[in-house]
Amino acid sequence: MIDKICHLIASREHDGLARHVAELSRWQVRNTGAEIAVIAHPRYRESLDPSVRFLALNTDRNRHHPNLAWRLTSHLRSGGFQIAHGHGSKSAQLLAAVQKYSSARQVITRHNLRHPRDKLSSAFDARIAVSHSVVENSRLDWNVIPNGATASAPLSPAGTLRRQAPQLLFSGRLVKLCGLDHLLNALPGLPEAELTVAGDGPEGNALKRLASDLGLAQRVQFIGDGQSTARLLSETDLLVITSCAGNPPFDWIEALLHRCPVITPNTGDADRYIPPQFILDNVHPLSLEQKLQQALSNLGLLQSQFTGSFERAGDQLTLDAMGRATWEVYTRVVREGSRKHASEKPG
Repeated sequence: MIDKICHLIASREHDGLARHVAELSRWQVRNTGAEIAVIAHPRYRESLDPSVRFLALNTDRNRHHPNLAWRLTSHLRSGGFQIAHGHGSKSAQLLAAVQKYSSARQVITRHNLRHPRDKLSSAFDARIAVSHSVVENSRLDWNVIPNGATASAPLSPAGTLRRQAPQLLFSGRLVKLCGLDHLLNALPGLPEAELTVAGDGPEGNALKRLASDLGLAQRVQFIGDGQSTARLLSETDLLVITSCAGNPPFDWIEALLHRCPVITPNTGDADRYIPPQFILDNVHPLSLEQKLQQALSNLGLLQSQFTGSFERAGDQLTLDAMGRATWEVYTRVVREGSRKHASEKPG
């Protein structure tokens, strides 16, 4: 029986990786009866479920800092955890460094294409990847468990609350690599479309100026953060994702779970769930314009083109599906550890 689990996160951003840990730990603490802890920098405390035990660790320090390894070892030993689950490259490096000082079985999750590398990854009891694409060049065995999200009940079927003009939605942090500038530059070629931008960030003012310079002030609305995902998606004909960088996003997963069509680069195995004509080969403005013109040419067909996508997402991309699949990995690791321990006992 699994009684105690801890997650380790060493990310500097409140990104998809951090959200993955917050969602997974919340599901585990509410559905398994086990004690769930998260070891992380204090800035992550407020993002976690109140029932998750929080153990502070200054992960901003260099991974070679002696106090960092000592503090992590102290948390692992005092917590008596059966499973220590590291997320991302730095967490994997830290767990490997303290492996011999803790009896916890170690699991890692790879969230991006390059890290942690195979040489490091081979040292762990089990390996999870959030998509097939992030381990396509790996020679190791991985448990592929996609990110999962929770879909709140939509206010109405997606698209039924839309206004007469085609409604596009961009949702994400406004940073240099978000790609919103490409979408704005494509909009002059889509004179009937209106765009809602949900999100904030350091590039917000520059992107607003760009929209104004392009004569789009009447067709682009910047609404900031904090809006209801269900409401936004129910009022949208098409979610547009333009970022090709970083960890696999939750955006297109949430869209499918809310039965909202989406156009996106092929991140996080998107091509396994989204029709090929809605996968972006690149986010150059001309390419975006052409793809969007095709997608919006017959709004009445959008929903029917995504029927299979919505069904697959409901089966495979929920938080419950991610939580159950991860728990199966834990169960197998603990069982194998018990067998190994029994075989090592003197006869």
